[in-house]
Amino acid sequence: MDMFNKAKTGSETKRFLEFKLGEESYAVGLLEVKEVITHPEVTPIPKSPAYVCGLINLRGIVLTVIDLRKKLGIQPSQDKTQEAVIIFDLNDRFVGVVVDSIHKVLNISEESVKAVPDNDGKSMAHLLGILQHEERLTMWIDPAVLLEVGSSAIKAAA
Repeated sequence: MDMFNKAKTGSETKRFLEFKLGEESYAVGLLEVKEVITHPEVTPIPKSPAYVCGLINLRGIVLTVIDLRKKLGIQPSQDKTQEAVIIFDLNDRFVGVVVDSIHKVLNISEESVKAVPDNDGKSMAHLLGILQHEERLTMWIDPAVLLEVGSSAIKAAA
């Protein structure tokens, strides 16, 4: 896969930020993450979808915050103390997503990335692959597809 960088050992690896939504593990490419912050105060957006938390001002940049659990229909963790917001830089459009917790940064070899099982395609279009590590599976998501960058909810804050 051409999305991997050559490591000094000759095998190809990529770095991911792993996080939890409910009981499941997800990951995004580390280079797509601008930063991770604690859950901030948000200003609601009237008539926005239920998964849109609202707007925040992050050092002069106004951006939309989305609850990724609501977007995916996942029951949030009961422990709210580790909630975090991942700020994505998606083609110069900043979007924040609420997650239950940040787990760790993963270094994954190309051989440990498995193809997404064939399904109806559309419902899993946001999945880029399955990361197999430490006898666990983590879903690698494409935040630009999942967050529908370019949709009216995201444009409202841009």
